[in-house]
Amino acid sequence: MASTQENDDKKPETTITLKSSDGEVFEVPESAAVLSYTIKNMVEDGREGDVISLEQVDGKTLSWVVAYLKKRAVDPFSEKDKDEFDTEFFSDKDVNSLFDIGNAANYLNIKELLDMSITKIVNLRRMFDENFWLESTFKPEEEAETRRPEH
Repeated sequence: MASTQENDDKKPETTITLKSSDGEVFEVPESAAVLSYTIKNMVEDGREGDVISLEQVDGKTLSWVVAYLKKRAVDPFSEKDKDEFDTEFFSDKDVNSLFDIGNAANYLNIKELLDMSITKIVNLRRMFDENFWLESTFKPEEEAETRRPEH
């Protein structure tokens, strides 16, 4: 369902209603919602008056995605600001949350959010691998054997 909100210029801004797979409803300014190419295509196809059901995204994950979209739509970012926002945005997310965000970003076609979530997952994996090898109980010759490329 689309409605209007007033922005700083007193012009009404259309809002898009998004519904998660578990029934949570989010009112999102259109300027933020259309940063998702999936939602943008739905709006362009004339669905802006409808509630847009996102059956592949649960409410908790959608709340994070909506917060991300709102921030990106409102604030012009310098590269430094973007890095700070990204660090803060992902700071409290565990690996399962990162996968959920990545899956939602993929489904909603939000490339930058997908790329960032994948980067965070890869970095966590690297940390895990490094810590695993540091804490390994292998003898040095056994560890060297496991690291040797197969022929």
